[in-house]
Amino acid sequence: MVATAAQMAGEATAVVIVKKFCLTGAASMCAESATFPIDMAKTRLQLQGEPGFTGTKFGFFGMLQNVARSEGLVGLYVGITPAVVRHIPYTGFRAIGYEYIRKLFCGDDPSKASILAKAASGMTAGGIAQAIAVPCDLVKVRMMGDGRLVAAGKLDKPRYTGLVHAFQTIYRAEGWRGMYAGCGPAIQRAALVNLGELTTYDTAKGYFVTVLGDNIGCHLCSAVCSGFFAALCSTPADVAKSRIMNQARQADGSLMYSGTLDCWVKTVRSEGFLALYKGFLPGWMRLGPWQLVFWCTYEQLRIATGLGGFR
Repeated sequence: MVATAAQMAGEATAVVIVKKFCLTGAASMCAESATFPIDMAKTRLQLQGEPGFTGTKFGFFGMLQNVARSEGLVGLYVGITPAVVRHIPYTGFRAIGYEYIRKLFCGDDPSKASILAKAASGMTAGGIAQAIAVPCDLVKVRMMGDGRLVAAGKLDKPRYTGLVHAFQTIYRAEGWRGMYAGCGPAIQRAALVNLGELTTYDTAKGYFVTVLGDNIGCHLCSAVCSGFFAALCSTPADVAKSRIMNQARQADGSLMYSGTLDCWVKTVRSEGFLALYKGFLPGWMRLGPWQLVFWCTYEQLRIATGLGGFR
C-alpha cells in the first residue's frame, strides 16, 4: 500500500510538471510572437558600431523603419522560428525549475523564501535553461544579423534558409563547438535576466497579491516590475552575447572577441561605457510587454486548468 501511494504521488507530480511545461510553452510562444520585432531592433542596435561597421547608425524607431523599408515587413520577423522554438525548453525549464529549486531553500511554503534564496533560484534556473537552448539562440541572432549584412551588400543572400538548414550548416562548418558559440555570455545573460525577472515577479507578486488579490491586476503590476529589472540586470551581457554569437572568423582565422570580458573591454574602449547598454530601451520595451503577455497568459492558463496561480 505504501509503495502504491508513493507511486501514485510520483505519477501525480509528473502529470503536474508536464502540464506546467505545456502551459509555459503556450504562454511563451504568445509572448515571443507579440514582441519579436522589438527584439529584432534591439539585436541590430547592439551589432551596429562594431569594428568594421559601416553605414548609418539608427536609433530604435529608426532601426524599425529601416528594416521595414529595406527588407519589408517580413524582415521584422527574420529569426522568429528559432526564437519561438528556443522558448519551449528555455521558459519551460526556468519557470518550473525555479519553483522546485526554491523549495530547496524554503520547503513547500514560498512565503518563507528570502530575497537571496529567490535570487539564487532564479539565476540557477535561468542559467541551466539557457544551456539547453543555446543552439536556437545562436541561429536566431545570426539570422537577424544576416539581414543587416545583405542590406549593406556584404552578403549576397542570408546564410541560412531556415532553422533546420542553419543547424546543419553550422554543425558541418563549425561542429558542436560552433553550435554553442557564445554560450558563456548567453548563460550569463539568462542568469541575470532571471535574477531580475523571476526574483522580481515572485517578490512583487507577494506584495501586490495582498493589496489587489490574485487577479489580472496583480499579475500586470508584477510583470511590469519584472520587465524593468530584467532589462537592467541583463543588457551588458546581452550586448556581449549578440556580438559573440554574430561574429565570423576573420581572414587569419581569429575571432574578434574571445569571451564576455574581452568583448566588454573592446566595446568600452572603442565606443564608451554606455555602449554596454545599447538596446536597453528596446530591451525594456520588449521585456516589459513580454513579461506582461507571458505572466498574464501563464497565470490565467494555470487557473483555467486547475493548477492555481503561480506561487
